[in-house]
Amino acid sequence: MDEEGQNWFCRHVLHTNRDKLYWTFKEVLIGLYNHFVNAATMQEACEAFRTAVYDARTGIQTFYDDLVGHVQNMAIYPDEFTIRETFLDRIPAEMRRALICDDNLSPEVNIVTEFLAYAIRYEQSARTATHYDQHSSRHATGQRQPVKVGTFLVKRSEMEQNRNPR
Repeated sequence: MDEEGQNWFCRHVLHTNRDKLYWTFKEVLIGLYNHFVNAATMQEACEAFRTAVYDARTGIQTFYDDLVGHVQNMAIYPDEFTIRETFLDRIPAEMRRALICDDNLSPEVNIVTEFLAYAIRYEQSARTATHYDQHSSRHATGQRQPVKVGTFLVKRSEMEQNRNPR
């Protein structure tokens, strides 16, 4: 607890001249909440939820965690369908299409964590495909990549010449 919270606790719960003599743990938590959490904070959480966006650099898990974090700071939680719709509206169209068409997920049937699990697999597969696309494009352009043999670095063309002496 920070200094301001400790001061509130000492003044209202521990002080000998306090207004209320006996406090339950629940009452202390509610008192702290009422004193330090205001409507503006909850409104900020609503706005952050409405404006949260997917970022490919941080990934789908981070996007989902951000959404859930904002929901947890709201005074009134949105329903499951609203969370799922927000999640689906904010992910890339290609990913959404793959989840619905290729993975046969349905917003009316599946829960958001199921969409999340498939979206994580989609991202992993996309990263793997991108890696191999880049790798194969180097070979298609004729660029020879060095291959490590023992402790020496040898170009593939040199290895091929050594194997097939003329």
